[in-house]
Amino acid sequence: MAFTTSSGRGDQGLDVLKYQVISIRQQFQSLKIAAEAQKKALVFSKGASCGDKIYVTNDQEVTYKEAVQICSKAGGQLASPRNRAENDAVLAISLEKKKRPFLGINDIQSEGSFRYINGKAIGYSNWYPGEPNNQYQNEDCVEMYATGEWNDKDCKEKRLVICEFF
Repeated sequence: MAFTTSSGRGDQGLDVLKYQVISIRQQFQSLKIAAEAQKKALVFSKGASCGDKIYVTNDQEVTYKEAVQICSKAGGQLASPRNRAENDAVLAISLEKKKRPFLGINDIQSEGSFRYINGKAIGYSNWYPGEPNNQYQNEDCVEMYATGEWNDKDCKEKRLVICEFF
């Protein structure tokens, strides 16, 4: 049984809806293509990607607290590698800039219990041999060496900002 309107136009309303759905699908596909092109351009200019995550730097060197704030204000978070591939993506930017970055990992709340910024325990780590060592009893943040390995570091030191977006 066909749907009819009070004007007796039958399936005309349904045809209009079908056309609108087709039009929306085409617009969505165009937006998807444009977004992918922008992602590639962003990664090409100042970043790296891994899966659905994009890693980008603003070339600034700041304290850990400032880095967390910068990334948060931009709508992301300080780079927090959760596997080897993500660690390598962050490392690629670090090597290109020839600067050590802070990672979104710390033991500020409980000494020796390194956690991501969201408070969850880290499930992946890449510590340099002998690290973390809390040298001088004030190393609560994590930096990345040029080898990709991690070192606990004083949060007041200045390191490269690399944010992750997903």
